[in-house]
Parts: sequence; C-alpha cells; structure tokens
Amino acid sequence: MRKIFLVLVFAVLFTGCEEEEEALKFSNYAVEKSYEACNPEEGNCTFISVNYPVAEGKTEAAKRINQEITNHIIEVVDYRDEKKIESVESLADRFIKNFEDTANDFPEQNIPWEASVLGEISLRTEELISFRFNSEIFTGGAHGYSSVSFLNFNSETGALYSHEELFTSAFKDFFEEKFREDQNIPQDEPINSNGLFFEDDQFVLPQNIGFTQDELVLHYNAYEISSYADGNIIYRFPYAEVEEFLKVGLQEIPVE
Repeated sequence: MRKIFLVLVFAVLFTGCEEEEEALKFSNYAVEKSYEACNPEEGNCTFISVNYPVAEGKTEAAKRINQEITNHIIEVVDYRDEKKIESVESLADRFIKNFEDTANDFPEQNIPWEASVLGEISLRTEELISFRFNSEIFTGGAHGYSSVSFLNFNSETGALYSHEELFTSAFKDFFEEKFREDQNIPQDEPINSNGLFFEDDQFVLPQNIGFTQDELVLHYNAYEISSYADGNIIYRFPYAEVEEFLKVGLQEIPVE
C-alpha cells in the first residue's frame, strides 16, 4: 500500500512539473474606448485602441511577460502622467478622461486625441520571444508621435533580456563601425560631429532591438538621437551577418 501511495505522489509531482514547463500559449487581447461613443472610422473622434498578445495560464513566466507588456504599453501612451496606472483598461479610461479635462479647460483647442498600439510576436524560438509594438499617439500640438518598440523575453522564465544577455561585447563595436560608415562619421571623430544627439557624445545601441524571422532590427525612434525631421533611423542585419555576436539561439518554433 505504501509503495502505491509513493507512486501516486511522484506521478502527481511529475505531472505538475510537466504543466509548469509546458510551452507558453498566447491569445490576442484588445482594449478600445472612445469619447462619447464616437466612431473612429468616421473621423473627428477621440479614441484609444490597444491590441496585443497575452500569455495564457498562471505560470510565473506568463505573469512576468504580461506584466512587462502592460507596463510598456502604459509607458508608451501615458509617459507624462505621474499617477499610478495598473492596467490597460485603466489606461484607456485615463486617456479619455485627460482629453475630456483638457477639452473643458481649453475649449478653443478641442482637437480629437488618438492613441493606437498594436503588438505582435515577431519571432519565437526555444530561447527567445520577441515582441514588436507599433504606436501612434496624438494629444494635440503640431503633430503626433509614432514609434516602434521591442521587448525580448526569455522563453523559459519570462524575464526580459538585457542587451548584455543577448549580445557579446563585440557587437557594439561592430554596429558602431557600420553606423559611422552609413552616417559618414569618421571613426576618429566624435559621434555627434554631424549633428546627432547621443548623450555625452557617446555611441550607444538603440533601446529598441528586435528579432524577426529573417533579420535583426536596430531601431532609433525619432527624437532619440536626431531631430524629428530626420525621422526614424533603422538598421537591419541578416542573421548570417551577426550570428557570431548572438548569445541566444534562433531556432524558430511555430507561433501559437
């Protein structure tokens, strides 16, 4: 009887481990809200639309990924607000409320606001899940702001990868050389010698580096290192050109 009991215990533990290690699954999630139920497709409408993948299940990896994505979307849309927001739903409510308050305080500037964030998995491998976010925000002023951002997660733990965990130290030197050649900046000249805005005149990798099926993408958004008029500065490298600098494997698995 004791042997049967122990066998059952180990079977339960083993099943639990299998569930914990089961590959993450993702489903699409959308939050949309408009001011006074206007229709964004008809124009002259203040609205917010957020659409992105969420990890299913209650594993720690799923929780980490979902929380990081939520924090990222909130920062993209509401980067100037000091009040704490904990969900995308609350973000949508705040966006509409901020517009309403602004319209009441400055009726002469009652121009509709818009916020759109579209997230997708751009690459999923045994070691990496890379998310890409396209964002367009307009809250008045001369023009809106569009940006592209990436989040790269450890497939097993759900933790965000740092650049140091993704690339060898030699990658920065490799990319800086390519960057200088493309921007016509001599190797012995300061990186800002042609009018760029690198902080302290020190070259840095872009904050947003992402992975697709075919290439590595390095994306400086407008304003990050140059004027708005210069637009985004983007570099793409086939994996064959940069594989020696990668610390993670890129053996792709099907996206679910």
